[in-house]
Amino acid sequence: MSSVVFGQQGELSMITVDNVFATAKIALYGASVLSFVPKSAGGDLDLLWMSPSALFDGRQPVRGGIPLCWPWFGKHATNSALPAHGFVRNLLWQLDQVSTLEGGETELSFSIRSCKSTLEIWPYSFHLMLVVTVGETLSLRLITSNVSDQEMCFTEAFHSYFRVEDVSRVSVSGLEGSTRIDTLNNWQRSIQSDTLSLSNPTMDSVFLNHSVDAVLDDPLLSRRIYIRKQSSSSSVVWNPGPEIVKGFRDIPEEAWPNFLCVESGNVFEEVVVLAPSEKHELFLELSSTQI
Repeated sequence: MSSVVFGQQGELSMITVDNVFATAKIALYGASVLSFVPKSAGGDLDLLWMSPSALFDGRQPVRGGIPLCWPWFGKHATNSALPAHGFVRNLLWQLDQVSTLEGGETELSFSIRSCKSTLEIWPYSFHLMLVVTVGETLSLRLITSNVSDQEMCFTEAFHSYFRVEDVSRVSVSGLEGSTRIDTLNNWQRSIQSDTLSLSNPTMDSVFLNHSVDAVLDDPLLSRRIYIRKQSSSSSVVWNPGPEIVKGFRDIPEEAWPNFLCVESGNVFEEVVVLAPSEKHELFLELSSTQI
């Protein structure tokens, strides 16, 4: 049996999914997946992290889960007054369809379109669809359609926050051979040669030319998280550490060791270019096993 329940948390409308495989929680604000708890492990350990002081006021994205960064990643290139990571994570999405697939998975489709307010800050007509599938794995498909009469350029990312026990003890493999940009060290570029260690957890690094899967190992939770992606040429690894975290009002100062962001998308110079009527689909699938 599966259920989809609609509720409220603070000012936000929430959708809770419960099926034979997992439970999940999704906010209509930003179409943000906030929780995914697989039942296969027999426990209640969330794959995703949400800040204990996350705000549900509908004025800013909820800190945690998988916010959507689109149509730009990071700060806007020319206007610092515009929101970081684009604007769709700050908008109310429409739930178009809920269905149960043949295998018992629950699929939810969300959408958003350009409007007067988006055209004022980004002059392109677009249609976005997010398809979330809750099963043994959690999958997200972000489908961008260019419905304007001009070429459209954008960057994008699934800004995934993963729950970890102690970020200084985790590692991320699969990044080997990519070009690493260390934004905390004068934007220095290097080739990532081996498994990424978080022994020095303060990190904000972009990995370009990275189109393969990544694996997050957490020995204290005895958990391995598989991060599978398609149509993605970039990954980002971020944790604020004990000093930078002090600048976030929605992250408690003591909470930084309990999460790591491993983000999948197309960022910086790895821009997606769509001709009129073209589509692009960014895909992410998350799963875990015990180690």
